[in-house]
Amino acid sequence: MSYVQSLLNFIDASSTSFHAVAHLKQELAAKGFEALNEKESWELKQQRKYFVTRADGSIIIFVTPKNWTPNSSFKIIGAHTDSPCLKIKNNPISIKEGYQLLNVEVYGGVLLNSWFDRDLNFGGRIILEDENGQLGQKIITVKKKLRIPRLAIHLDREVNKKGFTPNPQEHMFPIIGLREDISFEDWVKEETGIKGNILSWDLFLFDATESSFGGIDEEFVYAPRLDNLASVHASFEALKASDFSEGTIQMAVYFQHEEIGSESQNGANSNFLEATLKRIQAFVSREEETFYKTIARSFFISADMAHAVHPSYANRHDPNHKPSIGKGPVIKSNANMRYATDAFSIAKFKQWCQKANIPFQDFCSRNDIGCGSTIGPMVASNLGIPSIDIGNPMLSMHSIREMCGTRDHDDIIKVFKEFYRG
Repeated sequence: MSYVQSLLNFIDASSTSFHAVAHLKQELAAKGFEALNEKESWELKQQRKYFVTRADGSIIIFVTPKNWTPNSSFKIIGAHTDSPCLKIKNNPISIKEGYQLLNVEVYGGVLLNSWFDRDLNFGGRIILEDENGQLGQKIITVKKKLRIPRLAIHLDREVNKKGFTPNPQEHMFPIIGLREDISFEDWVKEETGIKGNILSWDLFLFDATESSFGGIDEEFVYAPRLDNLASVHASFEALKASDFSEGTIQMAVYFQHEEIGSESQNGANSNFLEATLKRIQAFVSREEETFYKTIARSFFISADMAHAVHPSYANRHDPNHKPSIGKGPVIKSNANMRYATDAFSIAKFKQWCQKANIPFQDFCSRNDIGCGSTIGPMVASNLGIPSIDIGNPMLSMHSIREMCGTRDHDDIIKVFKEFYRG
């Protein structure tokens, strides 16, 4: 069974973290998963399926085992729901030279020049006040297309020699129209049909073009937000397909705000995962020592996309660490623990790959190029849980439109199924 068309559909439905979580919640409810609320008491049972969300952009999904005892353990795959993009500021409208412009700020490590001359939409969540002063919220999408136009080469003759280096304060203004007689709030209500007073928002721009296949044999996926919705989708599909375990709590956790450091109420460096684990564990034991013993028996996979070697820039990779698209998941290592990987976790992951009959690859950065990081080290250090950082190889990471391999996506789902099973 190929899951790749489902991946494309998921990405197109998940234009922001809020849309991704809303889509997951809808599918989980249809599959019999029960919603939990952090503000309420939990009554958990063995051999049941649950999920809980925080701040609308993060979600934890878990399945309790057939034989749930204090000696059970957690098997967790983590990923993140956000991607680098442009966020709409609080005072969003500017008028320049007769154009109505949208004020935005850069969210995460955006490859800025990829956002020019693209059809853009925006969406996210808005906070509303009704006539009684009660607050509510809506997840919205405004489908009117916007664009950030490039300066014509006739007015920038040296651009191909000197390069295009946009200034994020001066040049990243989507043009939204020629009108000056409508407020941003009224425009959003006009486009969405929403009633009530809009007080605030978390709204982001995104690529309006649908995801697609590419290549001679359609061996590639061309899509926005592959980093890291591809990892969310892969682990989600593996968890849904897994049978109830004999004694392991199977979990998937998807955090918001990874691209900006995870320092938030619902980021990977928050207490969301730890608090949820303790509440789950409380149904078999409330002893603190038992919880720490359970964590020591558990395992965490940090799933985030990896850098495939670029055919035109192969020298940006270490000569012995050049992952290729189509050749399996990548084990990411770093001597300074920018990734959570160590020798023990590598050995465990290789065993799951071997059981699934899937090849694996290794990645270490060049010594003279800085290494990025993931949610892995945060979760590993906060919980003390054995962890590894892995991910599928891709190109154009942090561009508005990225690419990865169709085969790799199906393969990593097979590995994740082995992880939940074994």
